[in-house]
Amino acid sequence: MTSETSEAPTIPAFRFGQPYDSLDQAEIRDAVNDRTLAKVGLVNAGIIRRDLRKTEAGFRALQAKSIADMLAICKRAAAHFLEDELPLCDGVVQSADDYARALSATCGLPVVLVRANMQKIAHVLIHMQAVIAGLTRGLPVEAIEAGLGRSGGSLISYYPATTHLGLVLPSNSPGVNSLWLPAVALRIPVMLKPGREDPWTPWRIINALLKAGCPAEGLGFYPTDHEGASVLTDNCRRAVLFGDAKTVARYEGDARVS
Repeated sequence: MTSETSEAPTIPAFRFGQPYDSLDQAEIRDAVNDRTLAKVGLVNAGIIRRDLRKTEAGFRALQAKSIADMLAICKRAAAHFLEDELPLCDGVVQSADDYARALSATCGLPVVLVRANMQKIAHVLIHMQAVIAGLTRGLPVEAIEAGLGRSGGSLISYYPATTHLGLVLPSNSPGVNSLWLPAVALRIPVMLKPGREDPWTPWRIINALLKAGCPAEGLGFYPTDHEGASVLTDNCRRAVLFGDAKTVARYEGDARVS
C-alpha cells in the first residue's frame, strides 16, 4: 500500500456510489503480530435502512446498461482486479501484491491460497457469459433484457425477483465473493456486508468494477455490526448469508435467503 501518510488507512463505506467517512471505525489487525493494518468505517443499522429505500435508483442505473455491456465490464474488471493498483481510500492505493499480503495477514490464509482465490474470482468475471448461461439454463440474454422469451413453443414472461441483492460475507474464504458477481452482470445492485477480517476482497472487486465502467449506483459496501447485518438480511428481497449454525438457523425455510 502506498499513501501520503504513515497512519493506517481507513477504508470507507460505499453507499451506492458515495464514499461515506464514518466516525465509528474498526481496526483490521495482523493476526500474527496484532499490528493495525487498516481501519474500516462502520455504518449503523439506521443507515442501512435508509439506503434500502434508495435501491431503485441503482436498479435503474444498471438496467440502463445492456447485459453485453456488463459482460464487457466484468471482463475488464478481471484484469484490474488481478493486476492493477486500486484505491483503498483517499490518497492510498493497493497493489495486487499488497492485497494478497494484507488478506493473508488478517485472515491467516497462505498467500498462495489468496492468489488461487484471486484467479477464481477473475475466472468468473472473464467467463461471466458462460456462468449466466449455466445459471439460466441457456436463456438468451435478449429474453432477460426484453422480459419475454419462448420455451417449448410457449411465450414466457421473465422479470427480476428483486431490485437488489444483500450479502453478509465471511472472512475466511475470499473466493465466495465470486457468488455475487453474476448479480451485477445481470444488472441487479448489490449491498455487501464484508467479513470483519476481509473487507479487502469485496472492496477491491468493487473498485475493479468501477474502473471497468460499472455504474457506481449499483454497488454498496456496508461494514457494520450484527444488528446491521440482520437488517440487511431481513429487508432485502433476496439475500445470501454466511455465518455459524446459530446465525443461519434463524432463516431456515426463508426462501429469500440462501
